Amino acid sequence: MARPGIRRAMTTVLYVHGLESGPRGNKARTLEAAGFTVVSAQMPCNRAATLRAPAFLFMVLAALGLLGALTWAGGALGFVIGIVAVLVLRRFARPLLVRNMVRRCVDVQLSMLKQHAVDVVVGSSFGGAITLELLALGAWKGRTLLLCPAQRLVAQRSGSPETALPDDASHVVVVHGRQDETVPFEHSHALVRGSAAKLIEVDDQHRLSNTATAENFERWIALTA
Repeated sequence: MARPGIRRAMTTVLYVHGLESGPRGNKARTLEAAGFTVVSAQMPCNRAATLRAPAFLFMVLAALGLLGALTWAGGALGFVIGIVAVLVLRRFARPLLVRNMVRRCVDVQLSMLKQHAVDVVVGSSFGGAITLELLALGAWKGRTLLLCPAQRLVAQRSGSPETALPDDASHVVVVHGRQDETVPFEHSHALVRGSAAKLIEVDDQHRLSNTATAENFERWIALTA
């Protein structure tokens, strides 16, 4: 009979990182320490990636073009009008940029699912929101662990409807810290309400620094089966 450590090593986890982390962050390393095989990819969700995004560059050029045209046509008054117009457009540009970023991040994870034989998807914070998108698309229907998922914050910043769990969420486990200072615990409570998903409350903050241990990862992932 296979030893537990060998069984976990044969379990491949796709780790979807958060905004302030990366594919080799603490949680990914802790999953490996627990004996899981971890695959993960860098998503274009940091500030540098956003500034390099074609959509952002297009919006900057469009704003400069509008400002230049109004200044040329109206002089100083045109310049002032142009500044006001750019500030107004900025309000609408931010949700578009967030939606574009989410789409690009989803594409990264779709590619990972095609490249690897994944057994479990673990999404942390922003990565939890991306994992929910994979579930909503039907691209992933398997075992899922969401850690303080930020789906409502992403929805608010993108101006999009909040992504819900699929009808069959019996394979989904959500872990959220009661002291989370970034994503309110109530967001996860609302997410699982009326579904078969399991919600685990822990006495921790957003990073789950005290509770995202190798032992707890083993237990949480076992509950997704």
